[in-house]
This record gives sequence, structure tokens and C-alpha cells, in this order.
Amino acid sequence: MRPVKIYIFLFLCIFFSKAQFAQQLNDSVFQYSTIMSVKLVDAVTNKNSTLKNIAGVQPLLLFVFLSPECPLCKNYSAVLNELQHQYGEMVQFVGIIPGKTYSAATVNAFARKYKIAFPLLIDPAKKLTGYLHGTITPEVILLNNQYGLVYKGAIDNRVTQLGAQRWKATENYLSDAVSQYLQHLVVTAKRVKAIGCLINDF
Repeated sequence: MRPVKIYIFLFLCIFFSKAQFAQQLNDSVFQYSTIMSVKLVDAVTNKNSTLKNIAGVQPLLLFVFLSPECPLCKNYSAVLNELQHQYGEMVQFVGIIPGKTYSAATVNAFARKYKIAFPLLIDPAKKLTGYLHGTITPEVILLNNQYGLVYKGAIDNRVTQLGAQRWKATENYLSDAVSQYLQHLVVTAKRVKAIGCLINDF
């Protein structure tokens, strides 16, 4: 390979490595001011809201992307309620409904039917969803109190692919991430691809 071609090759390698690192960084650290300023809709009151209205002092903040019509969101409601009951004092749970498809009344009915034990907020413009890189329902994004990423992805490994599930989960990614972080241990699985319904453009 000629020297010029070698230099070009090395330049491209460095360029794409930096680009990949930058993308990873943007998906790992978020800004408090951006997250707290996004205008959302409270499903209970049907009024505009922001996360400042519900933000607590817990060490961890958990975003759960949900859809009232997604079968997996319905199936995982009991798991999420159990986790909220277990870790509610240490983790602020927030359900995010992306887009304008569902009215506050529909979301509120979903919450009542499945006894969702944490706040549900509609993200009509999907600004928060886009900022947090949410793409699937159900999908979770766990942040620490510095708004750095602790864990992102599937709740557990019960779903192996769309339409196929294990009888019982053998890996509890979200629960393990919370437990490990609170014990000051290394989070062994930081990202696991979520399986579910794609967040659409509506």
C-alpha cells in the first residue's frame, strides 16, 4: 500500500473511531436542564408538566417508555410495579408515553387497568424520547443523579424475540443494574437490546 493511501486509511480509522466515541458519549451523559425543561403532559390531570414537578431526591432516575396498546407493555406492568415497590425509595420511576397517538384519558385508563404505580407522562413532541434515544416500548433508561447512563434496554430476558418468550426470565437486567449500582458495584450489563414495539412517528 502506498504511503498516501496508508495515511488516508489511518485518517479514516481515526475519524470514524472519534465519531463512534462521540455518539457513545452522547448516549451516556445527559443534561439536567434539557431533561427538566421538556414540556410533557400529565396523564392524570391532562395538563402541561415537566419532570421538575415530580423529580425526587432518589439516587437513580428511571425512564420507562410505554405504549398503552403494546402487549409487552401490558405484560411487563406487573414486573415494573414490583420493581417500583422494591426500589421506590431509591429510584424515581417515570413512565413516558411517546407521541400524540394516545390521549391523557387513554393513558390514564391504561394506568388504572394495569395498576401502574408510578407517574405516566405523555411526550407529545417526542423531544425527551429523542434526547434519551428511546426507540422501543417497553424500554428502560436508568440514570444516576449526575444524569449519566447506568443502564439502557430490556427489563429482563423473558422475551427472546417478538412473539416468543421464556416461561420465566433468567436474567433480570434492570433489577441487577439497580442493585449493583446501589451497592457501588460494577454494572455488569450496561446495555441490552430491548425487544418490543417500535416507537412510531405519531
